[in-house]
Amino acid sequence: MYLELSTSDVIILSSAAACLVAIVLLEMLRVVIPDVYEWVADHAKVKRETREAQAALERLMAVNRENAAQRDRRSAERFRMKSQLARLEMTLSAVERDRVEVWHELGRQGVADSLYTARVANRILADQSGRDFDSAPSIWRYTNNVRIWAAGERPARQMLNAEFSPDSGFAVQEVTFVTSARSMDGP
Repeated sequence: MYLELSTSDVIILSSAAACLVAIVLLEMLRVVIPDVYEWVADHAKVKRETREAQAALERLMAVNRENAAQRDRRSAERFRMKSQLARLEMTLSAVERDRVEVWHELGRQGVADSLYTARVANRILADQSGRDFDSAPSIWRYTNNVRIWAAGERPARQMLNAEFSPDSGFAVQEVTFVTSARSMDGP
């Protein structure tokens, strides 16, 4: 079996094959082109959403930076004000402590007695009166001085220790001789 084709037959067959290939390609394109359009549209939509999300994220980060800076400024200002308030309270208590003096009297002036002064402090009572006014006498927040009439420094210290016991938290400081009763009774 031998088949002989003429040139015109080859042209017709090749044009028919070309038409079939074209039809198959068109059908494939008809099926594929909407998918390609859909992919292109999805890609554009994703790019747009990405740009919008990036812009929103940048705005949010800018707002967060601004809020953080404002919070830091407020915190620094609050710290500065609290520090200043603490310094003012310390200054006020020091000025008040220096301004107010509480005097206690021990003994009676006798003929041979001398006048001594001493400072008395009680840190426990001072702290209690500083925290709560009703818990301890408020006089312990101030400078407490004692006038002691005694024959000498040793009896003066004994009187101080009897009245302001160290066991109760009192501390006696600066026992100072002021004057003798004899020099006061002079001419």
